[in-house]
Amino acid sequence: MKKIFILLILPLLMAAATSCESELDRLWENPNKYTPSPDAICSGLFTHMQKTRFWQMDYGEWYWMFGNGGIPVMIQVIGGMEPALTGENFTEIYEGALLGNYATPGYPDATRCPGYSTNGNERNRFNYFYTDLSNYSIIRDEVANLEGTGKDDNQIYFELATVLKNVVALQTVDLFNKIPYSNAFRGNDGVFTVPYDDPKQIYESALDEYARIAKELPGVASKMSASAKSTFSKQDLFFGGDVDKWVRYINAQILRSAVRAADGGITPSKYLTADVLNNLPTEDYLFKSRQKCPQTWGRGDGGGEMFFRGLSDRFWRITVPDNIMERMKVDQTSRVYNYNVDDPRLPVIAMGFVRSDDATSPAPEYYGVSGNWNRNLAVMMGTHPTEQGPTHGATQGRRINIYPQVDTVGTFIDDINDQSEGGPAEYVQGTPWTFYNPMTYICADDYHFKIESHAEVELFLAEVALKGLAPVGGDAKSHLENAINASVDFWYTMNGFADGTLAAKNTPYTDLARKILQPAKPVTSGTYASTVAGKLTGSVEDDMEIIMQQKYIHLNLIGVYELFAEIRRTRHPKIEPITLTWDKTGVSLANAKMTIERVRYPDSERTNNAAEYAKVEGEDNWTTPVFWSTKRDSYFLNQALKTD
Repeated sequence: MKKIFILLILPLLMAAATSCESELDRLWENPNKYTPSPDAICSGLFTHMQKTRFWQMDYGEWYWMFGNGGIPVMIQVIGGMEPALTGENFTEIYEGALLGNYATPGYPDATRCPGYSTNGNERNRFNYFYTDLSNYSIIRDEVANLEGTGKDDNQIYFELATVLKNVVALQTVDLFNKIPYSNAFRGNDGVFTVPYDDPKQIYESALDEYARIAKELPGVASKMSASAKSTFSKQDLFFGGDVDKWVRYINAQILRSAVRAADGGITPSKYLTADVLNNLPTEDYLFKSRQKCPQTWGRGDGGGEMFFRGLSDRFWRITVPDNIMERMKVDQTSRVYNYNVDDPRLPVIAMGFVRSDDATSPAPEYYGVSGNWNRNLAVMMGTHPTEQGPTHGATQGRRINIYPQVDTVGTFIDDINDQSEGGPAEYVQGTPWTFYNPMTYICADDYHFKIESHAEVELFLAEVALKGLAPVGGDAKSHLENAINASVDFWYTMNGFADGTLAAKNTPYTDLARKILQPAKPVTSGTYASTVAGKLTGSVEDDMEIIMQQKYIHLNLIGVYELFAEIRRTRHPKIEPITLTWDKTGVSLANAKMTIERVRYPDSERTNNAAEYAKVEGEDNWTTPVFWSTKRDSYFLNQALKTD
C-alpha cells in the first residue's frame, strides 16, 4: 500500500473515527506513525462503510427533510404544516411556510421538488452513493492483490462490501432510475465519466451477486484464521461477525428486491428459492450507535450528527398525519385511545395528550393533522363544529398545535432539546396535536439503528403469498399477522431504550409524563393483529391497501425512502389530497393530487458527466417512472380521511 494511497483515504476515515472505540480507528488517525497491514485496511474500511449516512442516517440531511419540502412531508409521514397562531392572545395566523414550496398550483415545480431547494437532500443522494460507499473500490482493489492466507482472511470484507454497495445502489435506482453502476467506483483507474446503466440490469446484477454471496459466505468465513475471525467480530458493527445473520440479511435483500422488481420484468421465483425463503431474519436486526445519544430533556452535551438531532431540532414539525393516525384508531368517532381495541403501537409511536396532571386520569387523546388545511385551521380557531379543543384561558375553544393548553399559556413548545421551552409534563398536557413520541425516536441513551426488521420481512412475504409470486409457507393473513406482532415488539423495544432518567436539567418527569411517554406494552396486542389480518379477502388491490397501511405504520419516520419507493410501486396506501386556502399568498388547492415518479439528478451531473448525462437528459424530470413502477393511477385518495 503506497503512502499516498493511505493519505488519500485518511480524511474519509478520520471524519467518522472521532467517537469510535476500536483500536483500528485510533490507529488510522496518524498515517505517519501507522502503516496498516492489508487486514487492518480492509477491516477498517469495511467498518466505515457501515457508518455512512445510509445506515446511521445523517443529521443535516434529515434536518432538512423534516422541513417544509422533504419526502416525509410529501408522502405524509409527518403532518408537514405549521398550524400555529401568534400575536396577542394568539389571534393571528402564523405567516410561515405552508406545506413547503411544493404546495402550489402546477406542482411539481421542477426547481423545488422534492427537497425544498434546487439541489435538495433527496437529489444529492445520487452523489452520496458514490462518495459514501467509495471504500468499496479500495477494498476490492486491495483484496484483488492478495493471495494465500492474506486473501482468505480478507475476502469476506470484499463480499460484504459488495452487499452494502448493492443495497445502496438499488436505493439509488429507486430514486433516480438509471444510474452509473457497472463502471462506477473506478476512480483509481482514472475513469471519472461513466455511462448510466439500465436499471433492470442493475437489479438483476445485484440480485445475482446477493444469491452468490449468500451461498458462498459460510465457506468464505471458514477459511479465515482465528485471528482474522477475531478482528472481523470486532469490526463488524452490524452483526459482530455472525455469518448466519449476514446470510439471513442478504436473503432479506433478495426478497425485497425481487418483489419490488416483479412488475419491472424480473421473475421473482428465480431468486425466491427455498434456500432464501427458509433462511430469512426471524428477529429485528439493530446495531447500537457507538456514539452516546446526547439528546436528553434539556440541552444535552451537543447535538451529535445523527438523525435524532434532526428530529430534535425539528420536533415542532413532526406531527403525526391522519394518513397514519386514522389507520391506528379503530373507533374514528373518538380521539380517546382504547387500550383493548386500537393499535397497540400508537402510544409508543405517537405522544398522547391528557387534560389533567393526574396520572390516574383517563386514557390519552390523539389528534392527527389532516391533509385538509382548512379543517385544521377551523380546529385551531375554535370554529370547527365538533372539535373545538380544551378550554383554557385565552385559548378557550381552540386547539393550537404548539402552544400548551395549560394555565401557562404562552410557553412555546419548540424543539425538545431546550429545557426552557417545556418539559415532559408540559408536552403531554399541552400539545394536543399529536407528535411522534420523543422517547422512542430521540431520547434513547443508547440509540439503535435499524438494519432490518422482522416485520418488513413478513410484510413482503404477505405480498408474495397474496400475489402468488413464489411458494411460501403460510398465507397472506398469517404473514400479515406475524408482521403486526413483530412490529409491536419492535416499537416497544425502541421506546424501551430510553432509560427513564431523561428528565434531568430541572425538567420534572412526572408519573403522568412517564405513563404517556413510556407506556407498558398492552397484553392484547395479538388480538389487534388478528383483527387486521382478518380483513384480507383475497382481492389483490384491496388487500395491498391493508398490507401497505401496515408498512406505513411500521416504518414511519425511520423508513421514509423505503416508503417513497413502495407508494410509487404499489400505489398503496392511498394518502390524502391537499386542500388549502391561503388568501395572503394566493394559494388555493382543492383535493390536489401531486404525484411524482422519480427524483431529478443533481445539477452537478450536467457539469461533471456531461456527455453521459446528455443521453438521459430527456428522462431527467419528476414524471418518468422508475422501471418497476408500472401503475399509472394516483396514490392519493379522492378526499381527506376526515371529511367534515
